[in-house]
Amino acid sequence: MKSNIYGVLVFFLGLVFSYFISLHLTEKEKVQQQQNILVESKSIAFNIRNSIESNAEQIQLLINHWGSIDDLNGHWEVDTNLLINRNRFLKTIKLFPMVDESLFDLPEGTLIKTNDEIDKRRQLRTREHLPKNADQVVSNFVYTTRATYLPDNNIELKLQFPIVIDNQLIAYVEAPIQLGMLLNHKLDTYQITKPFAISENGTVLFNYLPQKLHINNITKESIIHIYGHTWTLMVWSNIVHQEKGLFLILSLLVSFLAAITVKLAMSNIALIKNDLKNKHLIRQVDDEYRSSQAKLIQSNKLASLGEIAAGIAHEINQPLQVICIHTDICQENIKNGNYHLIEKSFKAITSQSERIEKIVKQVGSFGRDSELDNYQQEEPNRILNNVISIVINQYKQDQVELRQVIPSSLPLLYCNKTQIEQVLVNLLINAKDSVETSERKVVFFKAHAQDHKLYIQVSDSGTGIDPSKVNDIFTPFYTTKPMGKGTGLGLSISYSIIHQHQGHIKVSSEIGHGSVFTVILPFERPKTKA
Repeated sequence: MKSNIYGVLVFFLGLVFSYFISLHLTEKEKVQQQQNILVESKSIAFNIRNSIESNAEQIQLLINHWGSIDDLNGHWEVDTNLLINRNRFLKTIKLFPMVDESLFDLPEGTLIKTNDEIDKRRQLRTREHLPKNADQVVSNFVYTTRATYLPDNNIELKLQFPIVIDNQLIAYVEAPIQLGMLLNHKLDTYQITKPFAISENGTVLFNYLPQKLHINNITKESIIHIYGHTWTLMVWSNIVHQEKGLFLILSLLVSFLAAITVKLAMSNIALIKNDLKNKHLIRQVDDEYRSSQAKLIQSNKLASLGEIAAGIAHEINQPLQVICIHTDICQENIKNGNYHLIEKSFKAITSQSERIEKIVKQVGSFGRDSELDNYQQEEPNRILNNVISIVINQYKQDQVELRQVIPSSLPLLYCNKTQIEQVLVNLLINAKDSVETSERKVVFFKAHAQDHKLYIQVSDSGTGIDPSKVNDIFTPFYTTKPMGKGTGLGLSISYSIIHQHQGHIKVSSEIGHGSVFTVILPFERPKTKA
């Protein structure tokens, strides 16, 4: 009788609570949208600005090693062709002379010049913003024109780099960046996922707006400064509002289930008291299980290290080669008395030594017994970057492309760092192995925060898993790999580790279209089970 009364009381309390929560539901959703869109706006602005600046740095490095006009004439064609072939967003690189054109011996069509007086005035008018003397030029400064539309509906941002030789302004290198192609690439590779638009002085330069998006739902407008130009970035929210009526129905159902739960809980108190008598025995069995599981986890981790050892060796070999080269350079400079050149080599040797030290620390941290690590607050970005650094060279050796979609910052995660790294290394190695025979060898590595949880997704373009076998892949010693290729313990151990963290690991797969593994972890400290 008492359990029935408590059940009814819980039911009505749940209804009252649901009613007040529903009154504030819409407002809370708006606040969540504002927070999400603020983070996304900063991420998109940084992504776009960083991409343009990275292109500019490549061109500036090319210009800086031309010490004379003869250097420019002799290396122009090879240097610019190499840069264009390596950069899909550069179609042409031309030169606008500021001295006598006869000094330049360049391929036909490279110099921006004309014999038509009207056309020449037009060229000078469009470049009025460029300094005409060397003393007016800011060192390593990049000048730009306004972004313009091309006949093929693409958008072009022309970067202009001054060439100053012997304190004389020789020319400007003009390199048009295909801005529309660059932004479409960001969308195609999931580096940008929110609807957005970019404009300058009221003129729209680029927009990505799905058909069903209501543009009155704009929640953030920010500014991007690009080499003297100011662009306006508008980002829209694509979060779907939850229906209040649906929330009330679900709350009613939850209240009903809570009432039943209370009744059942009170009915089972006697059984729980009896179970406590066996608590000591259960703890002994649990300790033995944890001990054996820890040994199995460490064994699997060492097996993973063995599989990626070749990539680690290759990663260490590169800085060792650089150290050897600079050691020879130091000996030669000491022999020739060029002591002022030795410092540069020492800096390079120090830098590469630190790089080797970092690799060894990362591998050592991954390989040690995870039972020695306590659960604590960790930075997810640091964990994800460590995992990538461990497997990336194995990917490169096997010619598999690893595409990353990772936010610049994520909330702190309460976890065992080395165990989570082991799970992700297992998933990335499996994804790499699954695309070895595929025509398109691509693996996606994504992460995002949602509903106080961290979502990490590893997807591949491999052959996929037979639907009838999906439920078996987490079974110990079950493997689809050839004999001697895998132990069949990786996914089983990964499932156990994520379960210990009170998280989930899910899989979806389709024959011929690859597989998607999703790891879901709570950010907050897991509750201790009684």
